[in-house]
Amino acid sequence: MVSSQSSSASSRSGSPDTRGTTPSTSSESLHLRETYAAISISQCTPGIVQLVFDKHASCNRLGLLVGENPFSREESSSVHHLPDGSTYAISCTYQRFTCPKPVVSTDPVEAFRHTLFSSISLRSIFSTHVSDEITLYILERPPFVYPPLRHTIASSLAVSADGTSGNIPTLEDWKTLWANWDLITLEMIPPSMLHQKPIDLRHKCLFYIGHIPTFLDMLISKSIGGQPTEPKYFWNIFERGIDPHVDDPDHCHNHSEVPEKDEDWPTLEAIIGFRNGVRARLECLYDDLATGKRTLTRNIARTLVMTYEHEGFHVETLLYMLIQRACSGTLPPPGFTVPLWEELAEQWASLPTPSTSTVVVEPANLILGHNDSEGDDKLPHLSESTVQGHTFGWDNESPARQVHVEAFKAEWRPVTNGEFERFWRGPGKNLVQVPKSWVVDEQGAVQVLTMYGLVTMQVAEHWPVLTSYDDLEAYAKFKGGRLPTEPELRLFLDLYDVGHEGGANVGFRNWHPVPATTGLAEYAGKGSNGGIWEWTSTAFDTHDGLVPTQLFTGYSTDFFDGKHQVARNAKAID
Repeated sequence: MVSSQSSSASSRSGSPDTRGTTPSTSSESLHLRETYAAISISQCTPGIVQLVFDKHASCNRLGLLVGENPFSREESSSVHHLPDGSTYAISCTYQRFTCPKPVVSTDPVEAFRHTLFSSISLRSIFSTHVSDEITLYILERPPFVYPPLRHTIASSLAVSADGTSGNIPTLEDWKTLWANWDLITLEMIPPSMLHQKPIDLRHKCLFYIGHIPTFLDMLISKSIGGQPTEPKYFWNIFERGIDPHVDDPDHCHNHSEVPEKDEDWPTLEAIIGFRNGVRARLECLYDDLATGKRTLTRNIARTLVMTYEHEGFHVETLLYMLIQRACSGTLPPPGFTVPLWEELAEQWASLPTPSTSTVVVEPANLILGHNDSEGDDKLPHLSESTVQGHTFGWDNESPARQVHVEAFKAEWRPVTNGEFERFWRGPGKNLVQVPKSWVVDEQGAVQVLTMYGLVTMQVAEHWPVLTSYDDLEAYAKFKGGRLPTEPELRLFLDLYDVGHEGGANVGFRNWHPVPATTGLAEYAGKGSNGGIWEWTSTAFDTHDGLVPTQLFTGYSTDFFDGKHQVARNAKAID
């Protein structure tokens, strides 16, 4: 989030994010006796890092030092040999936090290494420059890792001839997403919460566990035919969630009629059985496509993309709901180490800041969307031959259209928790509400919600604040600016956001925001917004050439009511 000023001022801002829950643990308890491996810079390759991790990781973690001669003479270390004859060192006595110099994750060298870790299903839970020549990474292998985008594109079900485009998920992509979804719904929601509503104007948690496979089952049937997976009546109660009207919460868009009494809902076991049947049905479809029993048409391809992305949407929105129950229900993500809050806070406080708070974005013509109309899927001349390398999307994303963006000045970075707290306590008092991502205790101190529990404002001070459109609009006006339009924010992100492979905090690298890194001159201003969605002043509405989807009826058109704002996240393609 950010605010800015000038004759065409644009204030960047962030929307409520998807994180939350349970009391945090002091990082002191996490200084476990990890094994430390030391490799040279030239040895920092996927094959070597994976080999060393698999051989030496303890407690599913490994301290990896990358540099030359990282162990001192006083430390006991042993020499190990690699298949190529080179050597690396192992030690159990390395003092890792004696010189915690901050690592800028979007520095090209660091971004390359974090992408390398992602490519072999590892994540760095902490990193620091222990000297000018040596960097330490504390690595772990969590239950799931999203691979770099270029890996995903390269394995698309119908990749382009040159391997640079296509977005049809593979079955392996689905399995990663299922691991993500199951971890959240079955391991982070305790049984006592299944019939609770973290947010009053949404369904209870159990609904969403049934909604995801129901949506997939319904769209598969629409696409290739066939009967619903048993029990068929799940289609009646799990088809669509609640979408309340912004100004009149008692009025909702069309949604499923759900049971009123807890005892009338299906059991979790019944829903899991249904889910397994639907997933098996999808696997059969992939088998049929692989063996040639069924042809990959544009309609099937669109169905696979749409259902895959729909489940990803619900990962985010469900977490946004669950964070409301931080410390009072939701469990932290198992298999992901609790962050070293104290050490991280020290690093975040010393990260470099832009030499100037704002940047002037020059006027430009911008292309929004792409050419991908669902209405073309049944045209005879656009059959199977146009599936390969094609990027399928949603009805509101097509067709491509050019817009002109006038020059504007914007702040380099989103509004932080610390900045918003000063506004909330001072000039914004009685003008804005307490952000839903905060908890204010009896003494008036602010704590910030995370999936691991509450953290102090000292820890989260430099994160982008997660709050409402109205309150950020009030902040921007007070600062003499405004919220950006969708084209303005899109242009800014296209120019300066580096994406997942550029080291951005996306793809579950963390379960919480981190400080933004945009605006540093040594990287030409390029960086990350910290891993949040950002509000725009543009209302969600139709545009020329839009063809409403028939696969997911009402997906966009139900919300062309002038009451919904467009939000944008980080760059989609690296």
